[in-house]
Amino acid sequence: MKKKVIVRGPALTQSGYGEHTRFVLRALRLQEEHLDIYVMPVNWGETGWLSKDDEERRWIDSRVEACAVHMQAKLPYDISVQVTIPNEWQRMAAVNIGVTAGIESNRVSPHWVQKVNEMDKVITISDHSKRGFTDAVYQAQDAHTGQSVELRCTTPVEVVGYPVKAHKASGDPILELDYDFNILAVAQWGPRKNLANLIKWFVEENVDQEVGLVVKTSIKNNSIVDRFHIKQMFESCIPDIPDRKCKVYLLHGDMSEAEMHALYEHPKIKAAASLSHGEGFGLPLFEAAYSGLPVIAPGWSGQTDFLYAPSNSKAKKNKNKMKAHFAEVDYTIGPVSPEAVWPGVVEKDTMWCYPTEGSFKLRMRQVRNNYSKWLKKAKTLQEWVREEFGYDKMHKQLSFSISTPDPTLTVSAEDLPKISIITSVYKAEEYIEQLMEDTTRQTIFEDKCQWIILNANEPGDKEEEVILKYIKKYPNNILYKRLEEDKGVYDTWNQAIEMSDGEYLTNINCDDRRAPDALEKQAKSLYANQDIDLVYNDSYMVEAANLQWEDMEEHAQRYNFDNFSKEAMLRGNLPHNNPMWKKSLHDTYGIFETKYRSASDWEFWLRCAFGGARFKKINQILGIYYFNPQGVSTNKDTEASKRKEEFEIFKIYQKLFLKSKQEE
Repeated sequence: MKKKVIVRGPALTQSGYGEHTRFVLRALRLQEEHLDIYVMPVNWGETGWLSKDDEERRWIDSRVEACAVHMQAKLPYDISVQVTIPNEWQRMAAVNIGVTAGIESNRVSPHWVQKVNEMDKVITISDHSKRGFTDAVYQAQDAHTGQSVELRCTTPVEVVGYPVKAHKASGDPILELDYDFNILAVAQWGPRKNLANLIKWFVEENVDQEVGLVVKTSIKNNSIVDRFHIKQMFESCIPDIPDRKCKVYLLHGDMSEAEMHALYEHPKIKAAASLSHGEGFGLPLFEAAYSGLPVIAPGWSGQTDFLYAPSNSKAKKNKNKMKAHFAEVDYTIGPVSPEAVWPGVVEKDTMWCYPTEGSFKLRMRQVRNNYSKWLKKAKTLQEWVREEFGYDKMHKQLSFSISTPDPTLTVSAEDLPKISIITSVYKAEEYIEQLMEDTTRQTIFEDKCQWIILNANEPGDKEEEVILKYIKKYPNNILYKRLEEDKGVYDTWNQAIEMSDGEYLTNINCDDRRAPDALEKQAKSLYANQDIDLVYNDSYMVEAANLQWEDMEEHAQRYNFDNFSKEAMLRGNLPHNNPMWKKSLHDTYGIFETKYRSASDWEFWLRCAFGGARFKKINQILGIYYFNPQGVSTNKDTEASKRKEEFEIFKIYQKLFLKSKQEE
């Protein structure tokens, strides 16, 4: 059965994200026999839409129509691919993939980190963009607990660069140039692209030289109004120097790919230049590089993925031995300029590069005066780029990255082993009815679940009446027992584990809730990942009791957890309130330590992790955690003892962690 994939992005616009969306669609078409592809087009700022009529455009239009029909019928999708900035990402399918050019500064905003963590995978365009996500770490205070928390990217981030296009330049040169030596700059006008300085410094350096600068630019689109404004700004950048020889040309308007490549291959255009403060990738420089033009640019941000190469293009790629094959402009790193700050996207305390004037002028002079040397470097780079970023290679890589299925999608519920749910009931009258209803409606409850409920209340409690009512409905699923005394939640859990006969275990607390398919998704993840011993997930955090899954709003508070590592486990209890684990963990690592009142689960997970067990985060919200003011771990009256327990446990495993680091 074909997987249904929805691609949401500006597929029909003339923007960079429009081209990125079409790259995604071309990659997915390689697997059309396995995929049903749907397209949800969106605008991208005020950029114009494509006017061409070719096979690709007609195919996209057909998939837009199919998407409208599919959505009208309210049918689900298996995979969503969203090609936009992360602000616009949302969960639309079982598996959600965000595709983005990332950020041009050194790190993404906290809001982007939050949106990234809602995705199952992120695909970005360069190592620089990837670092913008993975290096972004923010300290914050949890609004509910008051605890200091660390906000970082927990979603896997992959890099797939742009492909070398299979192009054919238009015939005759489309531009008449006065001189034989000209430099090309292609960029949208704005603070980040730094075109004003490029134009000014070019003129100052070449005032007495027969050299030209061709600038292909626009502000927003290719309209007459846009041209009027860009011409005013363009001319204001050119120094008023009498009798200057150098020429500056403005190109504005819609140009086809063939016409653009004709610029790169123009016999009188000898080099390409950029003074951008940062690039997610730098597509115009990339096109110049694979067209064999010498490039003058800073060695910072996305373009470093393709401007460095082995000294010999046939040598094996080794990133530690890569050399610059371009005229590298010196730069400094500093805060983004105030006019470029975009709250929630480009934060004011992030950094980017500032190319230096003297270095740029020197590099232009060197390329002009010793052109054969730089052309030789450019040809070596061209050969390497065409191989490393080949059209077929990049499309196959992107196609594989998107369509590689989540292993859980191939697992049938019938394949799953038995799951034992353990619940300790004590003074839970307020929650018991909804608990019973919430758990028994789990999608695999009747077929795959054993629910062991141990009641630690004194005789006469009202919880038992509710429990017995559900036992009548599910006599084959619920195993109920009254305890003679309450020895604490962990002693109760240990008793329930001893009574269980499921291969997988999970605990359900009386005041917490889960998504109706939470147990199924957790069990499928454990089953599909045989080397994993425990799975956990994010939850909603609420301050009102008895909120069910249907009550949760899209922007409700999310309780985020790091991806698994020993270090992350030391920072906090990642599995938290609703993990699922293999019962075999207890055969290897024992049971819960009953001397702790509120932190024994954390101690046990640490014991397992430091013993070699492996945990995996399911990057979805599957639970609802009620911050119960009377709860064992959230009651302010017991906070001091809780902290004492946690500190004791932390010191034990911190010592083990430091020892393991010394041995590495």
